[in-house]
Amino acid sequence: MHHHFIDRFALGDSPIHRLDARAKLAAVLLYTVVLISFNRYAVADLAPMAILPLALLWFAGVPLWFALRRLAILSPFILMLVLMSPIYDRAEHAVAFGPWSYHVSGGWLTAADITIKFACGVLALTAMMCSTRFALLLEATRRLGMPQLIVMQLGFLYRYLFVLIDEALRVRRARDFRGAALAPVGRRLAAVGGMIGTLFVRTLDRSQRIHLAMAARGYRGEPHNLCQLRFTLPDGLFLAAVVVYLALCRWGYPQWF
Repeated sequence: MHHHFIDRFALGDSPIHRLDARAKLAAVLLYTVVLISFNRYAVADLAPMAILPLALLWFAGVPLWFALRRLAILSPFILMLVLMSPIYDRAEHAVAFGPWSYHVSGGWLTAADITIKFACGVLALTAMMCSTRFALLLEATRRLGMPQLIVMQLGFLYRYLFVLIDEALRVRRARDFRGAALAPVGRRLAAVGGMIGTLFVRTLDRSQRIHLAMAARGYRGEPHNLCQLRFTLPDGLFLAAVVVYLALCRWGYPQWF
Protein backbone atom coordinates (compact mmCIF):
# COMPACT_ATOMS: atom_id res chain seq x y z
CA MET A 1 0.00 0.00 0.00
CA HIS A 2 1.37 3.41 -0.97
CA HIS A 3 1.00 6.78 0.71
CA HIS A 4 -0.94 7.99 -2.34
CA PHE A 5 -3.86 6.01 -0.92
CA ILE A 6 -4.29 8.99 1.43
CA ASP A 7 -2.20 11.76 -0.13
CA ARG A 8 -3.25 11.51 -3.76
CA PHE A 9 -5.16 14.81 -3.59
CA ALA A 10 -2.76 16.47 -1.13
CA LEU A 11 -0.04 16.57 -3.80
CA GLY A 12 -2.10 18.79 -6.10
CA ASP A 13 -1.80 22.50 -6.79
CA SER A 14 -4.62 24.93 -6.03
CA PRO A 15 -5.18 28.13 -4.03
CA ILE A 16 -6.07 25.97 -1.01
CA HIS A 17 -2.99 23.76 -1.44
CA ARG A 18 -0.73 26.81 -1.47
CA LEU A 19 -2.00 28.12 1.85
CA ASP A 20 0.15 27.64 4.93
CA ALA A 21 -0.71 24.49 6.86
CA ARG A 22 -1.00 26.46 10.10
CA ALA A 23 -3.66 28.72 8.59
CA LYS A 24 -5.72 25.77 7.39
CA LEU A 25 -5.34 23.90 10.68
CA ALA A 26 -6.32 26.97 12.73
CA ALA A 27 -9.29 27.60 10.43
CA VAL A 28 -10.58 24.04 10.81
CA LEU A 29 -10.12 24.15 14.59
CA LEU A 30 -12.04 27.43 14.83
CA TYR A 31 -14.71 26.03 12.53
CA THR A 32 -15.09 22.94 14.74
CA VAL A 33 -15.37 25.01 17.93
CA VAL A 34 -18.07 27.24 16.42
CA LEU A 35 -19.87 24.24 14.92
CA ILE A 36 -20.28 22.42 18.22
CA SER A 37 -21.28 25.63 20.04
CA PHE A 38 -24.73 25.73 18.40
CA ASN A 39 -27.71 24.68 20.45
CA ARG A 40 -28.76 21.15 19.64
CA TYR A 41 -32.32 22.24 18.93
CA ALA A 42 -31.32 25.11 16.60
CA VAL A 43 -30.96 22.92 13.53
CA ALA A 44 -31.92 25.65 11.04
CA ASP A 45 -29.06 27.87 12.27
CA LEU A 46 -26.53 25.30 10.97
CA ALA A 47 -27.41 25.92 7.31
CA PRO A 48 -24.63 28.45 6.50
CA MET A 49 -22.01 26.29 8.22
CA ALA A 50 -21.97 23.99 5.19
CA ILE A 51 -20.53 26.74 2.98
CA LEU A 52 -16.92 26.61 4.22
CA PRO A 53 -16.20 22.86 3.83
CA LEU A 54 -17.90 22.72 0.43
CA ALA A 55 -15.98 25.80 -0.73
CA LEU A 56 -12.68 24.31 0.45
CA LEU A 57 -13.39 21.07 -1.39
CA TRP A 58 -14.36 22.99 -4.53
CA PHE A 59 -11.30 25.26 -4.64
CA ALA A 60 -8.97 22.38 -3.70
CA GLY A 61 -10.25 20.30 -6.62
CA VAL A 62 -11.34 17.39 -4.41
CA PRO A 63 -14.26 15.43 -5.90
CA LEU A 64 -17.38 15.55 -3.80
CA TRP A 65 -17.87 11.79 -4.19
CA PHE A 66 -14.51 11.22 -2.49
CA ALA A 67 -15.52 13.29 0.53
CA LEU A 68 -18.96 11.67 0.71
CA ARG A 69 -17.35 8.25 0.57
CA ARG A 70 -15.19 9.10 3.60
CA LEU A 71 -18.32 10.40 5.29
CA ALA A 72 -20.13 7.12 4.65
CA ILE A 73 -17.20 5.10 6.03
CA LEU A 74 -17.24 7.03 9.31
CA SER A 75 -21.02 7.27 9.65
CA PRO A 76 -21.47 4.01 11.65
CA PHE A 77 -19.67 5.64 14.60
CA ILE A 78 -22.55 8.08 15.19
CA LEU A 79 -25.40 5.98 13.83
CA MET A 80 -26.31 4.65 17.27
CA LEU A 81 -26.46 8.18 18.73
CA VAL A 82 -28.75 9.27 15.93
CA LEU A 83 -31.04 6.27 16.31
CA MET A 84 -31.32 6.50 20.09
CA SER A 85 -31.94 10.26 20.31
CA PRO A 86 -35.70 10.10 19.48
CA ILE A 87 -36.15 7.49 22.20
CA TYR A 88 -34.51 9.39 25.06
CA ASP A 89 -35.73 12.90 24.22
CA ARG A 90 -39.47 13.09 23.57
CA ALA A 91 -40.13 16.66 24.66
CA GLU A 92 -42.03 18.74 22.13
CA HIS A 93 -40.36 21.83 20.64
CA ALA A 94 -41.87 24.51 18.43
CA VAL A 95 -40.13 24.84 15.07
CA ALA A 96 -40.70 27.77 12.73
CA PHE A 97 -39.77 27.73 9.07
CA GLY A 98 -40.81 30.95 7.39
CA PRO A 99 -44.57 31.37 7.84
CA TRP A 100 -45.00 27.74 8.91
CA SER A 101 -44.81 26.62 12.54
CA TYR A 102 -45.16 23.13 13.94
CA HIS A 103 -44.07 20.96 16.87
CA VAL A 104 -41.36 18.30 16.65
CA SER A 105 -39.95 15.89 19.20
CA GLY A 106 -36.66 17.09 20.65
CA GLY A 107 -35.08 13.73 19.88
CA TRP A 108 -35.55 14.20 16.15
CA LEU A 109 -34.04 17.68 16.36
CA THR A 110 -31.08 16.24 18.28
CA ALA A 111 -30.63 13.50 15.68
CA ALA A 112 -30.65 16.06 12.87
CA ASP A 113 -28.22 18.26 14.81
CA ILE A 114 -25.76 15.38 15.33
CA THR A 115 -25.97 14.35 11.69
CA ILE A 116 -25.40 17.84 10.30
CA LYS A 117 -22.55 18.64 12.68
CA PHE A 118 -20.88 15.32 11.97
CA ALA A 119 -21.19 15.76 8.21
CA CYS A 120 -19.87 19.34 8.24
CA GLY A 121 -17.01 18.46 10.55
CA VAL A 122 -15.90 15.46 8.50
CA LEU A 123 -16.13 17.43 5.24
CA ALA A 124 -14.01 20.24 6.69
CA LEU A 125 -11.43 17.77 7.96
CA THR A 126 -11.40 15.96 4.61
CA ALA A 127 -10.84 19.24 2.79
CA MET A 128 -7.88 20.05 5.02
CA MET A 129 -6.33 16.57 4.74
CA CYS A 130 -6.79 16.46 0.96
CA SER A 131 -5.16 19.85 0.45
CA THR A 132 -2.21 19.48 2.84
CA ARG A 133 0.54 16.89 2.97
CA PHE A 134 0.63 15.02 6.25
CA ALA A 135 4.25 16.04 6.92
CA LEU A 136 3.21 19.69 6.69
CA LEU A 137 0.31 19.08 9.06
CA LEU A 138 2.65 17.51 11.59
CA GLU A 139 5.01 20.45 11.34
CA ALA A 140 2.07 22.84 11.73
CA THR A 141 0.82 21.07 14.86
CA ARG A 142 4.34 21.13 16.33
CA ARG A 143 4.70 24.87 15.73
CA LEU A 144 1.26 25.56 17.14
CA GLY A 145 2.28 24.01 20.46
CA MET A 146 1.28 20.34 20.34
CA PRO A 147 3.56 18.22 22.58
CA GLN A 148 6.51 16.79 20.68
CA LEU A 149 5.80 13.25 21.84
CA ILE A 150 2.31 13.29 20.30
CA VAL A 151 3.67 14.70 17.03
CA MET A 152 6.27 11.92 16.88
CA GLN A 153 3.66 9.24 17.59
CA LEU A 154 1.40 10.56 14.83
CA GLY A 155 4.33 10.61 12.41
CA PHE A 156 5.28 7.02 13.22
CA LEU A 157 1.66 5.91 12.99
CA TYR A 158 1.27 7.48 9.56
CA ARG A 159 4.55 6.10 8.23
CA TYR A 160 4.42 2.54 9.56
CA LEU A 161 0.70 1.92 9.31
CA PHE A 162 1.34 1.02 5.68
CA VAL A 163 4.12 -1.37 6.71
CA LEU A 164 1.77 -3.11 9.15
CA ILE A 165 -0.94 -3.41 6.48
CA ASP A 166 1.58 -4.90 4.03
CA GLU A 167 2.64 -7.47 6.63
CA ALA A 168 -1.01 -8.41 7.23
CA LEU A 169 -1.60 -8.79 3.49
CA ARG A 170 1.43 -11.05 3.17
CA VAL A 171 0.22 -13.26 6.02
CA ARG A 172 -3.21 -13.49 4.43
CA ARG A 173 -1.74 -14.27 1.02
CA ALA A 174 0.37 -17.06 2.52
CA ARG A 175 -2.74 -18.51 4.16
CA ASP A 176 -4.69 -18.42 0.90
CA PHE A 177 -1.87 -20.12 -1.02
CA ARG A 178 -2.07 -23.04 1.40
CA GLY A 179 -5.71 -23.55 0.48
CA ALA A 180 -7.18 -22.05 3.64
CA ALA A 181 -9.59 -19.96 1.58
CA LEU A 182 -11.49 -23.14 0.68
CA ALA A 183 -11.74 -24.34 4.29
CA PRO A 184 -15.00 -24.09 6.27
CA VAL A 185 -15.76 -20.84 8.03
CA GLY A 186 -15.14 -22.36 11.46
CA ARG A 187 -11.66 -23.52 10.51
CA ARG A 188 -10.81 -20.13 9.06
CA LEU A 189 -11.98 -18.33 12.21
CA ALA A 190 -9.90 -20.70 14.34
CA ALA A 191 -6.81 -19.77 12.33
CA VAL A 192 -7.30 -16.04 12.94
CA GLY A 193 -5.62 -16.26 16.36
CA GLY A 194 -2.48 -17.77 14.86
CA MET A 195 -2.42 -15.14 12.13
CA ILE A 196 -2.67 -12.33 14.69
CA GLY A 197 0.16 -13.87 16.71
CA THR A 198 2.35 -14.18 13.62
CA LEU A 199 1.60 -10.60 12.67
CA PHE A 200 2.50 -9.42 16.18
CA VAL A 201 5.85 -11.26 16.11
CA ARG A 202 6.67 -9.87 12.66
CA THR A 203 5.71 -6.36 13.74
CA LEU A 204 7.85 -6.57 16.87
CA ASP A 205 10.83 -7.81 14.86
CA ARG A 206 10.33 -5.06 12.26
CA SER A 207 10.13 -2.38 14.98
CA GLN A 208 13.44 -3.55 16.49
CA ARG A 209 15.15 -3.33 13.11
CA ILE A 210 13.67 0.13 12.53
CA HIS A 211 14.91 1.31 15.94
CA LEU A 212 18.43 0.06 15.24
CA ALA A 213 18.43 1.73 11.82
CA MET A 214 17.27 5.05 13.31
CA ALA A 215 19.83 4.88 16.12
CA ALA A 216 22.58 4.16 13.59
CA ARG A 217 21.58 7.36 11.76
CA GLY A 218 21.91 9.47 14.89
CA TYR A 219 18.29 9.63 16.00
CA ARG A 220 18.00 11.04 19.53
CA GLY A 221 14.27 11.46 19.95
CA GLU A 222 13.93 14.85 18.24
CA PRO A 223 12.08 15.28 14.92
CA HIS A 224 14.03 16.70 12.00
CA ASN A 225 11.76 18.03 9.29
CA LEU A 226 12.79 19.63 6.01
CA CYS A 227 9.33 21.15 5.49
CA GLN A 228 9.41 24.94 5.42
CA LEU A 229 6.28 26.80 6.49
CA ARG A 230 5.84 30.47 5.64
CA PHE A 231 2.89 32.50 6.85
CA THR A 232 2.27 35.08 4.13
CA LEU A 233 -0.34 37.76 3.44
CA PRO A 234 -2.78 35.38 1.62
CA ASP A 235 -2.70 33.10 4.67
CA GLY A 236 -3.59 36.00 6.95
CA LEU A 237 -6.39 37.12 4.65
CA PHE A 238 -7.76 33.59 4.47
CA LEU A 239 -7.75 33.24 8.26
CA ALA A 240 -9.37 36.65 8.71
CA ALA A 241 -12.07 35.78 6.17
CA VAL A 242 -12.79 32.52 8.02
CA VAL A 243 -13.10 34.38 11.34
CA VAL A 244 -15.55 36.89 9.84
CA TYR A 245 -17.52 34.09 8.18
CA LEU A 246 -17.78 32.12 11.45
CA ALA A 247 -18.85 35.22 13.38
CA LEU A 248 -21.63 35.87 10.85
CA CYS A 249 -22.74 32.23 10.98
CA ARG A 250 -22.78 32.13 14.78
CA TRP A 251 -24.28 35.51 15.67
CA GLY A 252 -25.39 37.23 12.47
CA TYR A 253 -27.45 34.58 10.68
CA PRO A 254 -29.60 33.47 13.70
CA GLN A 255 -30.56 37.10 14.46
CA TRP A 256 -31.19 38.30 10.93
CA PHE A 257 -32.93 35.27 9.47
